[in-house]
Amino acid sequence: MEEENTKNEVNLTCDVSTVCASIQSALDSSETLYRTIFENTGTATIIGQDDTTILLANTTFESLSGYAKEELEGKKSWKDFIIKHDLEKMLNYHHLRRIKSEAVPKNYELRFRNRNGDVRDIYITVDLIPGTNNSVLSFMDITDLKNAEREIRILNEELERRVKERTAELEAANKELEAFSYSVSHDLKTPLITIEGFVGLLIKKYLPKLDSKAQQYLNAIEKSTKQMEQLIKDLLSLSRLNRHEFNSANIDMENLARTVFSELKLVNQGRKIKFNVDHIPSAYGDASLIHQVFVNLLSNAIKFSRKCSLAVIKIGAYEEKDFNTYYVKDNGIGFDMKDIDKLFGVFQRLQSADEYEGTGIGLAIVQRIITRHGGRVWGEGRPNNGATFYFTMPKQVL
Repeated sequence: MEEENTKNEVNLTCDVSTVCASIQSALDSSETLYRTIFENTGTATIIGQDDTTILLANTTFESLSGYAKEELEGKKSWKDFIIKHDLEKMLNYHHLRRIKSEAVPKNYELRFRNRNGDVRDIYITVDLIPGTNNSVLSFMDITDLKNAEREIRILNEELERRVKERTAELEAANKELEAFSYSVSHDLKTPLITIEGFVGLLIKKYLPKLDSKAQQYLNAIEKSTKQMEQLIKDLLSLSRLNRHEFNSANIDMENLARTVFSELKLVNQGRKIKFNVDHIPSAYGDASLIHQVFVNLLSNAIKFSRKCSLAVIKIGAYEEKDFNTYYVKDNGIGFDMKDIDKLFGVFQRLQSADEYEGTGIGLAIVQRIITRHGGRVWGEGRPNNGATFYFTMPKQVL
């Protein structure tokens, strides 16, 4: 019996030893795994005690700090590396996380000073180790990123400054150009009125006494003065656009289009014109300026369809999210799309002034007005197959 008990005790001792060896092996494996992970996290990582002493440090933290592990572990505090202003914030967070960790950020930026006195920008992550007073602190060097951000910010500020300067220069140049245009156009009125007056007297009193050649010359002068008068009016309209006080309101576009056509029909009596207006939605803008848009577009449609036995002009629209698109379509002479870039330029004409009167400013005025409303304008056409001009208008205040 005694021999059997001794045998059992020996077996029990062996079992305990085996279990202990197994546990120790597992602990060693766990320690090895932990050390491997700790050393290869990719960031400078330390384990700090509650008193901020560095308990463990990995190789990456050695490189960041400039100290060897034996100089760090148990000897240095992580406080030694944090810039004073940022240290106050970090200690406050560290203390608060001990009290109520869920309400305090675990990631934030600070500045880190290494052994050589070099300051680096750091993104730090702080994790409390459950059941202990220790913390895992990971330091990611983001100095290059912060430097790039600073450079981009400086470049953006410089670009913004240059844009402001350039915008101010352009505004000043535009104002000067508008003032010049207004002044020239206004000053041309007086001599033009004088020329028109004397030409009128010559025609009234002496036309029957002149031969056909002289009469032709007088008629040419009279036609040219009328063209010049219209040109002056258009230049003045163009120069006044930016000075026009913008009065925004809801515009009944359908009623406005019908009103403008009625006005133009009066000065085009004898023409056969079929005018169609779809039920088009209202828009938001300056009614007097949009009145001018319809005047210019409808005048062009009437003018360039004069060779048609029946001119057909249609106004329609379609709705989009924030804007409505309106169009004026005619069955006139149209234009070649290769000349589209010329249509909205000042003094740009596709047809001879002898065949079709005009100054080449009307569409430029349309574009200027629509742009001021935040919209855009474009045209489509084919030679001898009519033209369609589109423009967009906001549905409400943008």
